[in-house]
Amino acid sequence: MVIDYAVILAGGFGTRLKAVVDHVPKALAPVGGKPFLFWLLSLLSARGIKRTMLLLGYEAEQIMEYCRDGEEWGISISFSVEDEPMDKGGALRLALDGIDADRFFFMNGDTFFDVDFDGMARFHLDKASDLTIATRKWANISRTDPLEIADDHRVISFGRKDLPPDSNGEWSINGGVYVVERSLVEHVPCRKISWEYELIPQFIDMGKALYAFPQEGRYFIDIGVPEDFYKAQGDIPLICEKIIGQ
Repeated sequence: MVIDYAVILAGGFGTRLKAVVDHVPKALAPVGGKPFLFWLLSLLSARGIKRTMLLLGYEAEQIMEYCRDGEEWGISISFSVEDEPMDKGGALRLALDGIDADRFFFMNGDTFFDVDFDGMARFHLDKASDLTIATRKWANISRTDPLEIADDHRVISFGRKDLPPDSNGEWSINGGVYVVERSLVEHVPCRKISWEYELIPQFIDMGKALYAFPQEGRYFIDIGVPEDFYKAQGDIPLICEKIIGQ
């Protein structure tokens, strides 16, 4: 595995999920009888990830107690805990001193996206990319970030809701899995700052090398709303059985 380190944002309040899960943080929401993080860490282990850092805030102790040192998954797990909400960009910047890697995967702790991790890492290196974004086609952009992508996969714009769909009525959207160069984040201010709404557009304006890694046909679900949370109950265990034999 070219890149074996993953950073997982798992500090959210899970506000939209409170109606169905109100006793645990969102990353520990029960899916198929096990916490969602069980499935995500199992996927990462099966795909060659050896080290992870979890970015925590709300109910951090519950997640730390559940994951411990990661021995169950064969992954070394460390933690970064924010004292106050810093949003996704701020949480990553806060954790940077503890991330022992020049580049790493970065993802949400409530999204299961079975990307080709090794292929994405190699693509990132081949392109000399500063930030690579796993994308997929989607027919609704109300809860997603559409991307404008050049023929060479370079990202031209991010998050513009006025982009027209393609001939199939779909957009290329952000799948929430990234490969990040450490050097890209080192100069980000250590304060509350949005990753998607502030930093990524800033990186594009600064002329940083951002590339899209299309992943059509690979399983994707975000459990952050009740409808998808219920759908995940049957989907994720079956997907994991195929991928990792769980």
